[in-house]
Amino acid sequence: MIRRHGIMQMNEPIRPVVYGIGLYFACSGADSFQIGSIGSLLKIVALLPLALAFLDIRRWKLRITPTLVAQLVFWFLTVASILYSISADKTFSSVKALTLNLALVFCLGIMEEYNARELRLMQRCLLAGGWITIALMLLFSDMSLHGRLTLLLGAKTQDQNYINGYFMYAFSWHCCQLLLEKKKLHLIPTSLILSIVLLTGSRGALVAFLLVIVVHVWFLFANSRHKLRNIALVVLLIAVLLVMFDLVLAQMPENVAQRYSWDYIAEKGTTGRTRIWRFLLEHYSGDSIFRMLFGHGYGTTILVNTMDGRVAHNLYLDNLITLGIPGMLLQMMIQGSVVYILFKRRNYPLLGAYMGMIGMCMSLSLVAYKPIWNIMLLALAIDANCRKQPGNNEKLEDSV
Repeated sequence: MIRRHGIMQMNEPIRPVVYGIGLYFACSGADSFQIGSIGSLLKIVALLPLALAFLDIRRWKLRITPTLVAQLVFWFLTVASILYSISADKTFSSVKALTLNLALVFCLGIMEEYNARELRLMQRCLLAGGWITIALMLLFSDMSLHGRLTLLLGAKTQDQNYINGYFMYAFSWHCCQLLLEKKKLHLIPTSLILSIVLLTGSRGALVAFLLVIVVHVWFLFANSRHKLRNIALVVLLIAVLLVMFDLVLAQMPENVAQRYSWDYIAEKGTTGRTRIWRFLLEHYSGDSIFRMLFGHGYGTTILVNTMDGRVAHNLYLDNLITLGIPGMLLQMMIQGSVVYILFKRRNYPLLGAYMGMIGMCMSLSLVAYKPIWNIMLLALAIDANCRKQPGNNEKLEDSV
């Protein structure tokens, strides 16, 4: 049941395309599952909502927004980079992966219009997708790779750093319920999800999840005058998390638990990331003016990084190397516009998750990372709904 402007609306239809999007969100954690030579299961599932959207193309309505403009310019830049790339094949392959994500956002987030029931269903499916991912990790876990919790589907494992982003929205939603809605039982799922993050051994992801908490704590104090009660709630959360950290670390293999110790961090630092950043920045500063301005071609960082052939482990540096200054600035513009939309529409669960994603971008090259694009799709869909009904900034993240 939905209340809008004092009117109860119970019969708003949910179209097939929305169920297709919901299935795509729910299956997102199975991204690493491959079907023979066909490819990723999720790529196949992504075609379903696109096909359903094209069947009802008469409903499409183009909305020119800053996010759309920045996305299109970014895409044209990646396509143009094929012409001067140091590896046209590598760039073409990377552009194809980007194009699928952009097509989903463009066709399903910008061209479509959704009612409140449809938007709620999409957010519920994104929440469910996070918990399905966690269930898959527990059912199909593999601890053989340095003792870190790893998702193994079929014969392929999912990277321990990247997998955390697939349930970041679920974490942000429970944090919102705990801190902003004062529902203390949500301390249990919040702690459980952080335990999963710890078991993956990803320190960058842990920092990103803690950033989600910081964002919601900021909203807690910004939107409430009960300072003492808020302080008590935050102290309780910190105390529980510290106890939980100790309990989880005590049960973990020593080689994984030590990754979170100050001695290990002082000795190992960022496990080679700073060396990569330094090498790539030195390479960039010694490049020709053309390469500094326009890069080496989209997706070519592993070729530029002759030190060890690895990605940049930083999205902004990755775009700087591959697309030059315009690529990096466009990426920041896209992210800034999404943050603005979610802040303006007061969707704190999505905003908290997206800020966490931005935090992950500082240590990972999340170039075509589906969880980020999923949040972007929802943000644009919610913004369109609010534009269609001026004055309707109703929060759509209510109880699931």
